Amino acid sequence: MSVKQKAVVGNWYMNMTGQLIKVWAVGYSSGRPAKVVIEYLNGKRKILGYGDWCSLDLEIHLYRAARRQSGSEESHR
Repeated sequence: MSVKQKAVVGNWYMNMTGQLIKVWAVGYSSGRPAKVVIEYLNGKRKILGYGDWCSLDLEIHLYRAARRQSGSEESHR
């Protein structure tokens, strides 16, 4: 069963196989999400339709999200 996660730019998510993906951008059409650009750890990007994004079974990756919110990720670059 899919868990619908809102596509939040900058957030990291983990799929069922343990692969991490980051939402790089969200494209809108008529004020509604239409496309989601995701980025893998290797830097490769992929464009998904919003329906495809919603069908992914994802969990937010809390460690990366917490680091992003605290700003500590920026200090390690």
